[in-house]
Amino acid sequence: MLDVLDIAKTSALAGGLILHDRRRDMGVIRSKSSRTDFVTEADVASGVAIVSAILEQDPSARILVEEQEVYGLLGIEKATLGQGDVWVIDPLDGTTSFIHDYPTYSVSVALVRDTTPIAGAVYNAATREMSAGALGIGATREGVPIHVADAEAIQDALMITGFPYDRGEPLTRQLEVLAAFLRAPVHGIRRDGSAAVDCCHVAAGCADGFWEYALQPWDMAAGVIIAREAGAQVSDITGAEWTALSTSIIVANPVLHAEMKSLITGVSG
Repeated sequence: MLDVLDIAKTSALAGGLILHDRRRDMGVIRSKSSRTDFVTEADVASGVAIVSAILEQDPSARILVEEQEVYGLLGIEKATLGQGDVWVIDPLDGTTSFIHDYPTYSVSVALVRDTTPIAGAVYNAATREMSAGALGIGATREGVPIHVADAEAIQDALMITGFPYDRGEPLTRQLEVLAAFLRAPVHGIRRDGSAAVDCCHVAAGCADGFWEYALQPWDMAAGVIIAREAGAQVSDITGAEWTALSTSIIVANPVLHAEMKSLITGVSG
């Protein structure tokens, strides 16, 4: 049987090594969905390296990767979630940080079965740290077991969030929720620009809770399995169980999660 966790880690590292090499030579930078949603040649090169590493170990693997150019470059078809095992990949989560050399950007690789992640690795390329986890075996950072923190109240918590590319109504909604947390008050709120890393920070107890809207499956899938295996409860913003079809997320220990959900839904409905 294939060691899917090992595949996740080795392929995430392959992508991370490309990002190390391309920090000073990221190639052409262009916009995607908005003027603030960027992609670089390094994103695509990382995607090719990751997918190649997976296919080398599992030639029958089915792939869903953020950067569409990867399919053509490798001559493979795009997989669909909900139809068996699919590798869900973000070759560079935090492209804006990468462009500015801000030290939080990552590679995220997860194996999703139907719509549930069962193994994943997040390589924080800026700090060269690997977080990983798989169903039923726990989560680690750099090989050391990790677990969520035990804060039980918002007033005792350090939170993480992110902001949407759409600067209209989605941003207005997020700012209302952000203000509610700040007025609670929380210990503080951090924003680093990589949802995958944010999930891992909660998993490792470096932060207590994370929420964000308007995300894609490749932003979250690996971080979700790592956080769950570290003892976190993970849902979408409404409190429904997170699946790879979700577009929002709340991550925290079960007690804090309930309080976060109550505050968020009280503000945004």
